[in-house]
Amino acid sequence: MVSHENIDIVPGTEIMNEDGKAKKALVPHPSSDPQDPLNWSTTWKLTVMASQWLFTWISVTGALSIAPMFPLLGKEFHLNNTQLSLLTGITVITLGFANFIIVPLSNIFGRRAISLVFSILIMLTCIWEALATSHRSLLAARAMNGLVCATSESIPVQMIADVFFLHERGLWTGVYFTGYFLGAFLGPVMSGSIAAHHGWQSFFWLETALSAFAIFMIAFTFPETKYHRNNGGKRATTHDSTLQFSGVKNIAEGGAIEKQGSDTGLDSDNSSLVPPPVGKGRPSSQQFKPFQKADSRWKMFIVRDTWTPVKVFFNPIVLWAGLMLAGPADLVLFFNMTESVIFAAPPYLFNPQQVGYTNFAFVIGALIGLATAGPFSDWIAARATRKNNGIREAEMRLPALWTYMIITIFSVILGGIAYQRQWAWGHIVIWGYGFAGLSVTSVPTIAISYAIDSYKPISGEIMVVATVCKNFIGFSYSYWIFDLAHTSKDGWITPAMVIFACTVGPALFAVPLYYGLGKKIRTWTRHSDLHRMEEII
Repeated sequence: MVSHENIDIVPGTEIMNEDGKAKKALVPHPSSDPQDPLNWSTTWKLTVMASQWLFTWISVTGALSIAPMFPLLGKEFHLNNTQLSLLTGITVITLGFANFIIVPLSNIFGRRAISLVFSILIMLTCIWEALATSHRSLLAARAMNGLVCATSESIPVQMIADVFFLHERGLWTGVYFTGYFLGAFLGPVMSGSIAAHHGWQSFFWLETALSAFAIFMIAFTFPETKYHRNNGGKRATTHDSTLQFSGVKNIAEGGAIEKQGSDTGLDSDNSSLVPPPVGKGRPSSQQFKPFQKADSRWKMFIVRDTWTPVKVFFNPIVLWAGLMLAGPADLVLFFNMTESVIFAAPPYLFNPQQVGYTNFAFVIGALIGLATAGPFSDWIAARATRKNNGIREAEMRLPALWTYMIITIFSVILGGIAYQRQWAWGHIVIWGYGFAGLSVTSVPTIAISYAIDSYKPISGEIMVVATVCKNFIGFSYSYWIFDLAHTSKDGWITPAMVIFACTVGPALFAVPLYYGLGKKIRTWTRHSDLHRMEEII
């Protein structure tokens, strides 16, 4: 047996068991109250997860699926390509920055109340989109739709942290992302087919009906998951913004983990001496009320939930992970915004339905990425751990990135050349769209997992930073992609190379992170407030 006594255990470094798995404690430690979401039965946990999964799918389907309808909208409102792409871009930018409003609101009023209110607003914006009679009206409706659909990028992540233990969150965050990207990829298939047969307004009426269904679904299947937990008879004075933090204080010098109290939504005064009924609880009627009493610390939440993501943004590992999510996601957005312009024109002359069908390539690629990225990166890390005498470093999963980055590189280069030289449509769909779909679910999975391994208590803030990076860069695409393609002598190859730089450039920093810089950063920030956010508030 190898001695680990002299190993410097910093956040992101773990001592593994002989079976290759880390020792897992119940973090956060649940109370003895059966109504504590951490104690809910598996059935109830899966119910709230399914509820938010469907809500996410419905929201994203309406927000990010109008690209196949661009020819119809352009003809209706006399729009050029830049104006059409802005219909997606304006939604993307409001999707990203609305979380600075939604996160504090959900911490003040609860997840259930905000989900209910915003699902109603989503339905109203869908009606507005269907009834729009001018470009300005439709653009305003799209902006408002992005603002209210942003709950799909914050509430599910908060719910996962409320209901699942720390060691379970990676799996369920991956499940959430599956719903998100399936909405983004299957939505255009639906919109293209419906618009081709029944007009573009019909798609928004369908989204109105789906949003109405989401209202009833949330009302009956999504109880309040925000919960005040008071373990050991000591009132906690801490809270978390985009995630219910684990309440873990890592004592880096000894590698020990000390459980602290956490603070969530409803009150509990149960003693920690009573064994928690994990897997035996269920929500109460109180948790099904439409609105809970507003948290008296609302001023603190407003300041804390808007400032913390800004502070986290300047952490090198978090920023890098955000850019690694933004690159592949915005590559998909590039293809999404340009698919109608390319395929509706000669030599392809696709109708909106046929354009929508090309999005099946994104779906197939995404499913392959989801099925392989996690297990492959875990296998790479486990092999490196065995060679390192059972000590796992967070950076050990990074070599798995390069397989998927090669696929990403092929997607950008082959997609740009195929656009410019008008290759057969199958080449564009397979090498461009299919590879991009694989990239968007694999590269971020590995990069975000690395950042969360390094800074587990702020996994929610990591997702906020990543979302803002993704949506801000994506919004800029709507302004320059078409102008650059039409003015450059190399046509579509030029914007593809700019996107290549935005996507592949950040990936190069994985090399110094793997060869020592990553652990140095984790060591430098081992005493950072990021590891004990609950002790600050």
